[in-house]
Amino acid sequence: MSLSHGQEIEYKEAFALFDPTNSGVIQPKAFSDFIALLNDPELTKNVKIPTQPMDYKTFVALMAKNHKGAETSDDAYGALFRNINKDGSGNISAAELRAALQHFGNSSLSEADVDEIVHEADVSGDGRITLEEFLKIMQKSEKKLRGEHVL
Repeated sequence: MSLSHGQEIEYKEAFALFDPTNSGVIQPKAFSDFIALLNDPELTKNVKIPTQPMDYKTFVALMAKNHKGAETSDDAYGALFRNINKDGSGNISAAELRAALQHFGNSSLSEADVDEIVHEADVSGDGRITLEEFLKIMQKSEKKLRGEHVL
């Protein structure tokens, strides 16, 4: 199976998000949450959630086999944004971001850490992250993972 550089980065980002302890495996519940988060009915229907923790190689094989790949990074990030934005306001608050990070097992971030993330992403300075701001910060993160220089 041959992945494009972009797919490799997307899969690494996704795997890292659901492996917050860097154990090298994703638990079945976290994988189930990830599939639900993608909000792709066809993927949800086709993917069999494993009963055992899966390593990165297994994760990539499952995703490459079942994900049609037509979705761009921005599409995936948009779906992630909508899932984090629980109140449907069109903005992510620090509380919503904190809840999402804790839900996916990244509870080690302090309130100050989450506030710093919001501050970095919040270009308008209103204390909330818009979809446009969210996409920019995610694209910046993606560039960092690829080793590109980011301003």
